Amino acid sequence: MKVTTVRDVMTKLVVVLQVGNSLERAARLMGVGRIRHLPVVDEENRVIGLVTHRKLLAAWVSHGDPNHERLHDLAKEIPVEMLMESDVLTIGPEETAAKAAALLVSRKFGCLPVVEEGRLVGIVTEADFVRFAQRYLEREETASGTNGGETLGTTASQE
Repeated sequence: MKVTTVRDVMTKLVVVLQVGNSLERAARLMGVGRIRHLPVVDEENRVIGLVTHRKLLAAWVSHGDPNHERLHDLAKEIPVEMLMESDVLTIGPEETAAKAAALLVSRKFGCLPVVEEGRLVGIVTEADFVRFAQRYLEREETASGTNGGETLGTTASQE
């Protein structure tokens, strides 16, 4: 049986930031792409930092007035390097997906940038593992001949 690797699970097209980009750009990219993690790379595509949605929100709450200022207005002049996490744990694409999952759980991380020969080649996130589990469970369901039973409804928070 083939062991599932990080390459099998990861997102290959990664939206990135570069030094000098503003936090406003980071917030815009996160909103448009519906993503929560943006690696910061240098001109050779090496990971030098990571900006997370959680860090953006924390900066907004601690340095602005959320009741009167919009995050985008506050973040226009602030470069990403002021907020980025610079000690970023990465993983290789040929590592096992189980190792990546264990790191995400044990370190309480939402993502791991995937690096090969020193350069960013992907990112593996909690959402990637949920999609992987969904595909696996759907194949299991198909193989067993069941259709999953009752259809679940949605709530306003899920829409």
